[in-house]
Amino acid sequence: MDKTVSQFLPLSTVTADEADQYYLQVHTRFARHFLREMGQVVSYHINRAVAEYELGGGWARRPHAFRFIVMRFLPGRGLELPEELRELIVQDHRNFLRDLRPYRVREEVVLDRLNGQTALEKYVFELDRPDGADAEEAAAHLREQMAVLAEEASYAFGIRQILVDHVESEGATAPVDEPGQRPLARTLATTLRQAFVELYFDQREWAEDWFARPKVRGVLQDRYWQPIRGYRVEEQCGLDRR
Repeated sequence: MDKTVSQFLPLSTVTADEADQYYLQVHTRFARHFLREMGQVVSYHINRAVAEYELGGGWARRPHAFRFIVMRFLPGRGLELPEELRELIVQDHRNFLRDLRPYRVREEVVLDRLNGQTALEKYVFELDRPDGADAEEAAAHLREQMAVLAEEASYAFGIRQILVDHVESEGATAPVDEPGQRPLARTLATTLRQAFVELYFDQREWAEDWFARPKVRGVLQDRYWQPIRGYRVEEQCGLDRR
């Protein structure tokens, strides 16, 4: 399947909670109904960042991030919106959103122990290359780090899944009232975002134990990258045909 991960911040003229209230009560309800009619859309999940990973391995920081949207499509397909609907969505973005950053990614499954669970705790990490770093070198470094996480997860209690979303491109956007409210039909020439890492656990306590492990902390605080940001998120499913 093809996959996208997008993120955005709340509109600067309202509080985060006000932006989120509109997003949940109006925008995502509208999105679910038109996505349901698009057979190429396999899944649609929304995530709100509620806490940020900090140096001690805990989650005491207020998050810099706001919302992540994860979508999967049939191979070779995408959102493919008609122009009228695309413009309607852009105008709706003016009510709650700024700094939209859409990424097309390639999903790699590092760990998969899903087996009928119906509720999980989710975490998302962002990995950005430093300026001037070679993308292939960064990919090799990332493989080494994910091997460490896989080993640490192999004997850990309560961890269910680790996904690495390798960024293939970042979509361009343009301002309307604020930056990043209009997605454009082209990609940026380059992006420093190397990957997202999505992790799922049975319970927050088991996640906190695992993230505090020295080897896990070593990966998630590796100075090779620009400062890694990680978030505990609340995920909601809008659509899933898998």
